Amino acid sequence: PKTAEDCAEILGQENGLDTVITLVRDTLPQRLRETAYAVACDIAAADAVVGPEEARLLEMLRHGLEIERLIAAAIERGAKAHYQTVE
Repeated sequence: PKTAEDCAEILGQENGLDTVITLVRDTLPQRLRETAYAVACDIAAADAVVGPEEARLLEMLRHGLEIERLIAAAIERGAKAHYQTVE
């Protein structure tokens, strides 16, 4: 709960989202940045609809975590495939 409170406080500040993304980048080891991006993509894709706001957030996260575009595209496609349903 304390960490969530701290994060909410930072997000409430000017440029808070950029600050949080920078903190995540600086805290995570390089080898886990793609994993963090994959988790974010899974969360965005879980309801089978990625709206423009979610897409923009993922783009900001991709840039902030310094994920190469081709790698990000593969991660995004994997998340999409993971949450496909039979209609």
